[in-house]
Amino acid sequence: MLTLILCAILLAPPCIQALDLPAYRGDLEEFDNLLHLPSGEGPDRMVLGDNNGRIHIYEARDGGSYTEVWVSEYLEGSVSGVFVVDINNDELDEIVAYTDQGRIYYLDIMDYTLIWSNSPNEYRRITSLTIGDIDDDEQPELVFCADGRLIVYDGRDQYEQWRSDQTDLTAHQILIGDVDGDGEDEIVLNDGYIFDARFFDLEWQSPEPFGERMGLLDLDEDQILEVIGEFQGRYLRIFDIDLRREKSLSR
Repeated sequence: MLTLILCAILLAPPCIQALDLPAYRGDLEEFDNLLHLPSGEGPDRMVLGDNNGRIHIYEARDGGSYTEVWVSEYLEGSVSGVFVVDINNDELDEIVAYTDQGRIYYLDIMDYTLIWSNSPNEYRRITSLTIGDIDDDEQPELVFCADGRLIVYDGRDQYEQWRSDQTDLTAHQILIGDVDGDGEDEIVLNDGYIFDARFFDLEWQSPEPFGERMGLLDLDEDQILEVIGEFQGRYLRIFDIDLRREKSLSR
């Protein structure tokens, strides 16, 4: 009888099997070129910008799959970033996309028609772009690195407000936040430059970059955001901008 009981235990399937564990499919929220659109009463939609210079719209279908319902014409360069934001203060969101060859596009969020694009020869190359109201005028600005300069561009009226004197800026990520505790936002470039977001003064040039990817978070309860930089896709370093140095978290 004991032998039969032991055999039954050994042959019984385990309570927890590897197949029961959830499969990790990646975090699509981290992608710069893939965003969910406001769905309203319709199906869930996503916008995707691809390496071949096209914008795609996908709609959700039963079973968790998506199908393509629209694709743009060629947008002159690889799509480097996509945003969903009210860029022209009409109280409606638009799709904003930019390419590595210096083009910026606004698309209608419902029928995907082209609302505006900058001229083909305005910039040769854009390496990074973000959107935010940096001067408290209640309308968004485009903040980007183009042809080695930091550019601030009026999002509603589509004109260049300011460009940096520096001509060697090649940042691949730009963040906006108060990183030195002065009550005013700064423009943070991942290649180590810190600019005042209101008057555009260069506040600090770090002797080393802040990583390939950055985030802002107060890690020491001093009410000042630190820059968290990711290097080589995995290694994190912390930078104290108000003290102008790399931060040690050891106590």
